[in-house]
Amino acid sequence: MKDLTKIKLLVCDCDGVLTEGLIVYDSQYSESKNFSAHDGLGVKMLHFSDVQIAVITGRYSKMLERRCDDLQIKYLYQNVLNKKKVLQELLSDMGLSFDNVAYIGDDWNDFLAMQECQLKIAPKNARDNFKMTVDMVTENEGGYGAVRDAIEFILKKQQKFETVLQAFLEHLNS
Repeated sequence: MKDLTKIKLLVCDCDGVLTEGLIVYDSQYSESKNFSAHDGLGVKMLHFSDVQIAVITGRYSKMLERRCDDLQIKYLYQNVLNKKKVLQELLSDMGLSFDNVAYIGDDWNDFLAMQECQLKIAPKNARDNFKMTVDMVTENEGGYGAVRDAIEFILKKQQKFETVLQAFLEHLNS
């Protein structure tokens, strides 16, 4: 059985995890993305725990920079081909190991980075053959609450959900 109390870092892919996976361009070649408010609230709650969050993505997006800024996600890596290498460097900088990581990804470009992680998660809308390689599939799809599912699952398994929720609610009341 996995020891989820060791998890100190949640790593997320962007497209297909934080978003529904669509990449939309308009006639001026501007890109747009949709992000879930439910995921955002989960990330904000996570700030009241000892679990940090990082985003590692293969593409570059100004919208993702803004979303991470809005949610105070300080670890953002874009245009990454070798996600495992970037994750190893981040873990070294943070003094953590793969045993301390939960990783949520939706396709094969996440596979090598997540295979050694303590908890491997895929959103409900990930490819079926990819979902067979993970420990958990979220109830919701990417872009529609999958990250929130992962956050709540981790906090509940660590028996911290109620404490984190209470701290979050007190913060809102201050």
